[in-house]
Amino acid sequence: MYTLIRPLAALALGLLGWLAAEAYRPLNVLASDSVTFALWTAGISAAVGWRFPGSQIGRKLWFSVYASLQAVALAALATSALFALRQVFILGYRRQYREPMDAFTGYFDILVSFLVTGFERDFLILLGVGGVVIGLALHVLNQMMERRRLTR
Repeated sequence: MYTLIRPLAALALGLLGWLAAEAYRPLNVLASDSVTFALWTAGISAAVGWRFPGSQIGRKLWFSVYASLQAVALAALATSALFALRQVFILGYRRQYREPMDAFTGYFDILVSFLVTGFERDFLILLGVGGVVIGLALHVLNQMMERRRLTR
């Protein structure tokens, strides 16, 4: 059953994705090359927020925080995978890959470079604190909405 917590989780994770994309842009040259990097990151994060933590919020407080931290990591991985694929197609159209196997191995090189760039301390603190705050806020909102629903 869909509840109001799913769109709230999507909105919260989308906003965190937008902020994280703007913080990540100066760290990576490939991310600053794209005009729509923040928009795509927010969209992917919102989709992950709808699907992943939206259905798991409200069981226990620690589990809500844990689910939102997992969702932040999943959104970062999905965004990195999408932009690595984009970069492989750009390099393929520029004929910098001679064979399909070069493009395949190049995809994983670019993916790893996207993920390794994100291991900067300040960026990880932003993602970790954002995930904890989202988990706490969504858990409290879910408890308040459930309490109100059950008193009717």
